[in-house]
Amino acid sequence: MTTTPRDWKRLAKAIRDARKARGWRQGNLAEAAGVSYSTVQRAESSDGYKTMPLTIDKLERALGWAPGSAKTVLAGGAPALLSESGEDAPGTEAEGCASGDAAEQFMARLPTRIQHELADGELVDTDVIELKRKGMRLVVFATRGPDQVPDDKAAKAEDIREWTRVQRRLRGLAADNDPIDK
Repeated sequence: MTTTPRDWKRLAKAIRDARKARGWRQGNLAEAAGVSYSTVQRAESSDGYKTMPLTIDKLERALGWAPGSAKTVLAGGAPALLSESGEDAPGTEAEGCASGDAAEQFMARLPTRIQHELADGELVDTDVIELKRKGMRLVVFATRGPDQVPDDKAAKAEDIREWTRVQRRLRGLAADNDPIDK
């Protein structure tokens, strides 16, 4: 069985070029896609992804790409625009219906404390960590309170260092082969 090589640098460039063609900064794309700023930075980095991120569908939608366009770019093709694929473009009536309802239903199932934390303040980043048991994932949200937005680059850099430290610790725990219950 042969597999098509994946050109991650090509995908990073395509995302960056599509964002710039819209006149957006990375923060604009992050906001439009509903992802963190660091997710956009990583997606546009030449050494960013080596596997398809879970957020790629959000980036595709925000950029006006048809679903599956990222895979097409990885394989050497060009992204299909939503209008070319016969699907509705972002912001049209059809887009908000099913996906918006599903998102609202999901949010309603979350504990009140989590809903509150996600609604207030700033979402710094998220991570999905595959656990040892197949199909199990740990979903982590890093947020700042509304009154905790750092004013300078040094404070933001410290926040990212702390988030990175916690991610590494969580990934180490998820990879731990020692059973919790013996």
